[in-house]
Amino acid sequence: MAKFWAGIRTGLSAIAKHRGGLLAVLGVLVLVIAASAEMTFTHAHTPHFTAQTDDWTAYMGGNAHTGYNGAETVINQTSAPSLQRIWQFPEHHQLFTQPVVANGLIYWGSFGGNEYASDANGNVIWQTDLGKVVSSCTNKTMGVTSTATAVTETINGTPTPVLYVGGGNAQMYKLNAMTGAVLWQTPLGSPTDTFIWDSPAIYNGSVYIGIAGFGDCPPPKVQGQLFKLDTATGQIQGDFKIVPDGCTGAGVWGSITVDEATGILYFGTANAGTCATFENLNEAIIALNSADLSFIGSWQIKQQKALDIDFGTTPTLFTATINGVQRNLIGMADKNGNYYAWDRSHVNTGPLWHAHVANGGSSPTTGTISSSAWDGTYIYAGGGKTTINGVVCPGSLNALNPATGAFVFRTCLTSGPVLGAVMAVPGLAVVGANNTLDVIATTGANAGQIIYSYQETASTSYFKGAATIADGVLYAEDWNGHLDAFAPPATPPTPTPTATA
Repeated sequence: MAKFWAGIRTGLSAIAKHRGGLLAVLGVLVLVIAASAEMTFTHAHTPHFTAQTDDWTAYMGGNAHTGYNGAETVINQTSAPSLQRIWQFPEHHQLFTQPVVANGLIYWGSFGGNEYASDANGNVIWQTDLGKVVSSCTNKTMGVTSTATAVTETINGTPTPVLYVGGGNAQMYKLNAMTGAVLWQTPLGSPTDTFIWDSPAIYNGSVYIGIAGFGDCPPPKVQGQLFKLDTATGQIQGDFKIVPDGCTGAGVWGSITVDEATGILYFGTANAGTCATFENLNEAIIALNSADLSFIGSWQIKQQKALDIDFGTTPTLFTATINGVQRNLIGMADKNGNYYAWDRSHVNTGPLWHAHVANGGSSPTTGTISSSAWDGTYIYAGGGKTTINGVVCPGSLNALNPATGAFVFRTCLTSGPVLGAVMAVPGLAVVGANNTLDVIATTGANAGQIIYSYQETASTSYFKGAATIADGVLYAEDWNGHLDAFAPPATPPTPTPTATA
């Protein structure tokens, strides 16, 4: 079997030199690999659970990527100050994904290459090897950074919970969510150069996923693309090449956002590459038709070339009333430190507004790669170094008026920059700032105040991914390989009365 996979990898490397034939060959490989899938998974039993009302089934909650769980009631402004860590699982590899909560299990991936399913007590129910490689760009070992999407489908007449997740070997996977068994896997490029940073969007029987290179290696080695795959078979139904054949760059780091009312896909792109004069879709927001991946429109940042201007975030759908008319908008932050908002129907005309939430620069610690949350009232955008009321802050959380981008409040985070997506529930937002996890009030008299913080003892235990709040538990992963679970006491404390004059 090892020789079989070595042959497949060698073949893919050769095919990558002739991209014109890559799509057809990959489609044939799907059936071969699905039949010969080599996997490593363990499971103690096959549990059966009933879905909860506030499960968290995908990166940032779903295709709109609002980052908001409006059904959460247990963790709120009253109970959050008393949060306690109830367990910690030491995986010992770097963790970057957002925990997904569905089917009574917690799903999460690791740089070690495994996708895990844990029970409510942190016990591993199964683990499946989805591959890892040594980056030709950074010489670092890279595994699973893609957050799984959990859905229930009818397979052979039986409702079956499944997971879709990008592997660490440039392959897209469909797994049985209760056992970890591989149902199909599809290669999307050469595993020596291609990487799947983003998380899958599932819409109308198809999977939408983008590819990029391993990191910010000038020039990028990979042609940015978006793929559409059949959910039943894994066969590639189409792809959109963001730069011309023979060129590289414009990788997709953030996930694909779907406006399910219109069927339009939105996503951002990163670095320019080897054919910069022809690449008008790098460092841009792009809109495509989900049915055939036909181009609808785009807007590219052409100014501020002295700064790093990658779009490394995931777009968020939201609405705003402007001049008495409700508008359907989409927002996304850039590494230049700006958060931009466009009309969904006319992204090519440029942003309606932008807010400067971070200084901007070549590093995410000075710009922003944090995706925003939307709770139906305000947008919450995290960022790197900035100045608030004359104070230099290593990071910040910013509440923005959706109609204008005006600041509602700004919270100075002294521990460091926000890198992962913002997570929000009624009255609260959660962000990671270096080795500190902060819970911030978003409503009432406490709006903008940090009401709970948890700090890892190791300074390198960065919370680089997004936290999750679901079913009364807060889950967070750190860079030192810990999956942590926090919950309030069984009986929420009685609020302390506030003295009045």
